[in-house]
Amino acid sequence: MKCPVCDSESCEIIKTKGKNTKEVLIKCNECGNTFRETIVIPKMVECRVIISKFEESVKKTIKIYPDEILEAGEVLVVDGEEVEITSLENIRGGRVLKSPVSELVTIWATSLAGPTRVGISIDYGGRILSRKVEVERDFQFNVGDVLKLERAVLQIKSMKTITSRVRKGGATAEQIKRVYGRPADKRDRVQYDLTSKIVETAEIVDED
Repeated sequence: MKCPVCDSESCEIIKTKGKNTKEVLIKCNECGNTFRETIVIPKMVECRVIISKFEESVKKTIKIYPDEILEAGEVLVVDGEEVEITSLENIRGGRVLKSPVSELVTIWATSLAGPTRVGISIDYGGRILSRKVEVERDFQFNVGDVLKLERAVLQIKSMKTITSRVRKGGATAEQIKRVYGRPADKRDRVQYDLTSKIVETAEIVDED
């Protein structure tokens, strides 16, 4: 809002009336002029949200303004639960990372409630042992860390996150899709024993 007298944008709303179309009485903080404006508030629309949590998906709806723009990575509250947008399906049937609500068909998201699951692969010279662990979302994995999973002890060599491949530094569990490691040296000190966090295992298989 801009004052019609001095063009200042430093204004405050004194009074409003109306519901979808509001008549607003505004006062300029610079020159003291008062003026009226009419603001049309768009009606909220329902949008479908598919929320994934581990291997399950739940369909819900959220009411949101059609002129809003959503993008992947944003956090929404759906029925009191925080979810993070992973992708957006538009009216043209494509998956995009950013879109106005007016063009959306489905919001794809992942639940931020409770722990998250991270896949861990150990490379035994081309033969892969796979494990999946359930840890807190802010649990930090770092390249170089030594982990214990039952009898397997591995050193992290790299990680695949939602956006990139990490070969230096670290990332939190909620960002990670998979951790890659190789058997650690017997002299290496184990930083974390995640044996109790294992929720899914797979036999050693030859890597294609």
